Amino acid sequence: MNLTEIRTAMFAQADWSPEQSEEAVGRINGFINRAYNQLSLEAPYLFFEHKLRLAVEPDVKSASDSDTLQPLGSNELTPPGRDPWTFATTYTKTTADADSDGLYTTAWKTDRSWDGRTIEIETGTHKVRNQIRTVWYDSSDDKHKMTLVHPFDIETHGNKPAGTTGFKWRIYTEEYPFPDDIIKMRSMRLFDNTQQYPLDVMGQDEAEQRVFVGPRAQVASGIPRVAFRREHFQLEGPGVAPTAVPAPEKTGTQPVVPTYPWKGPEKPGEFQYVVTYTWGKRDADFRLAGLAKWDSYAKNWYNTGQTIAQAPGNDPASNRLREPRYESAPSPASATVATQGLSEGDTDFTAIKVRVPNIEYALGFLTEHPGTGSPSGKRVSQHQSGIHVRIYRKRLSVIEDPTDNPYGSMTYASEGINSGKVVIDNKDKFYLLAELRVDEVNRGVFIDDGQYLPDRSRPLRDIHGYQQYALYPRPDQRYALDVRCVRRPEALEAAQDVPHIHAEATNVLITRAMSYLYESMGNLQASQLMLGRYSELLGTLAKRYGDLRPAAVPILRRMTRARSSHRSQDNYRKWYKSNT
Repeated sequence: MNLTEIRTAMFAQADWSPEQSEEAVGRINGFINRAYNQLSLEAPYLFFEHKLRLAVEPDVKSASDSDTLQPLGSNELTPPGRDPWTFATTYTKTTADADSDGLYTTAWKTDRSWDGRTIEIETGTHKVRNQIRTVWYDSSDDKHKMTLVHPFDIETHGNKPAGTTGFKWRIYTEEYPFPDDIIKMRSMRLFDNTQQYPLDVMGQDEAEQRVFVGPRAQVASGIPRVAFRREHFQLEGPGVAPTAVPAPEKTGTQPVVPTYPWKGPEKPGEFQYVVTYTWGKRDADFRLAGLAKWDSYAKNWYNTGQTIAQAPGNDPASNRLREPRYESAPSPASATVATQGLSEGDTDFTAIKVRVPNIEYALGFLTEHPGTGSPSGKRVSQHQSGIHVRIYRKRLSVIEDPTDNPYGSMTYASEGINSGKVVIDNKDKFYLLAELRVDEVNRGVFIDDGQYLPDRSRPLRDIHGYQQYALYPRPDQRYALDVRCVRRPEALEAAQDVPHIHAEATNVLITRAMSYLYESMGNLQASQLMLGRYSELLGTLAKRYGDLRPAAVPILRRMTRARSSHRSQDNYRKWYKSNT
């Protein structure tokens, strides 16, 4: 049963007229989704399992005594001074490229995969932990640079330890985030060419007692054997909606043409937009991304100082290719906006200008002072907060060409969409469209002119943060992990959406949703009746779907554990010091 059929069944049971107001439909949909989420918590065995592929990241540290960092001291701001948020390598990229074996220098990554990782800075007396905002390459002085989440205490630690070129460092991932929608992790397995085995799951208290967490050099490295839970992380989301308007038109020429025309091959229509904030990137194997641009392939985006232009190029497509390390909750939706012809019967449609919230300015990374007066200049870390903006788009309608010449005036055409009256497969959902960084060139504007294909494999999710986990021993190289789990179901929004549960369990979903409906109507007796029926149906389905073994096979179900901790006799070899 899809969403429409479930809603119709509820109207019938409540003895409501089949012709319902938009408000009634919205409320019923809300009750269905509340029941859907509650069912996923109370009866996860009714939901189909997922298998996720994750990857771990090995530590990276100074390759030699000359592979060091220093707080940036060449800022253009007046008066000049050391920047406690920004570090630069003490050697150039040219020097690092010449060291092809990596014996003395490190090859820094600018693909956002180091954004959000932990950095440990050796000050000579102790080690200071911080978190990386972003890493980029600055061609002006041929060095790699990075910004930090917390300011570095230069007054205490100085610009470098005495007698050295700079601070030695170590970059590592202390905690790995699960996908935001995971509900129950049932198994985690190491997937390697020579090692395939399940990881033991341990409690946080026991892991800390066994010194599985601590100074990085004091924790053993090797092939992971144990996983344990760590803290929850939530990236704060936008508080305002993006603005979306038809792109401005030129008026100085005849005939009048749009400044940014709708180029296609996507059909023009009515749209809404939503944005989220992102930080960092996960491994490329985390998920299979959809094709982004109709005429090219996406590749990894690298932070080498370039802007992401307003008019569509390959950068927004490349930047959206990989899943973020962290993503925020979505913003409110923009107003509905339509591509417009310039006159009645005109086939020239305008593109849509989407202006996103200026998170760079809010974080202090997009302020520039004029060249006269005091202060003047700008920070070298301009637009390097590490926070990027994802744009999601929902199509509300398709505008057909009034001349019966299917979009012949558009610049780009595709035989798959422009030949004849092609029906667009569209659901009432927001899908990922592009990802950009706000900078002083694009001013937080994205021009949607039909060149990008919305990613049907990545609808908008209501993200409440990430449960994180740690591994022991700390990984000494990249390892893939297979996680068998139950994920939170996506909200049922489009009329044809089908619940991700067994077909026989749909009646349980309806019963639970009816209890919410009767409760809202003030009919507590009927609500309690529905809850009782819901419990009975869950008991019946538990016998069918609670275990895949046949009913004739006896199953031992213990009430409690026989011992306080089933790992209290397990022996884990503990290394109290590591040289890597």
